Amino acid sequence: MRFELDGLDVFFPFPRLYREQYLYMKSLKQALDSNGHCLLEMPTGTGKTACLLSLITSYQYAHPERGKLVYCTRTVPEMDSVMAELVEVLGFREKCLAEGSTTASGDGKKRKLKAPKMGENGNPGGAGGSNVLGLCL
Repeated sequence: MRFELDGLDVFFPFPRLYREQYLYMKSLKQALDSNGHCLLEMPTGTGKTACLLSLITSYQYAHPERGKLVYCTRTVPEMDSVMAELVEVLGFREKCLAEGSTTASGDGKKRKLKAPKMGENGNPGGAGGSNVLGLCL
């Protein structure tokens, strides 16, 4: 699903967006717009990671001058899961942009999508693999 949130073109790789997810992304965007801090909480299984990655990558695409996202996890399996979700989010954005729809920045300029490098068997390289550092640089 592709939708507009307070003037930002958001690429969300699922067909349905729940009200809680929308409010989560709206709060996150308000914090980014104000250069502030944000503490958001949602129950397990509500799509926090997909919401966070969708909003942040859409925001970075529209505002490349804003810098990088630093995402921390406690364990290697958690990082592997996040990287797999990031591949899905960026793949969805690439598909939407390839279909000839307008750019997320609204300025009409085409930007080259920098997708994460893939590890063995087409899986993203997790923290235990060799690709995580490359994704962060």
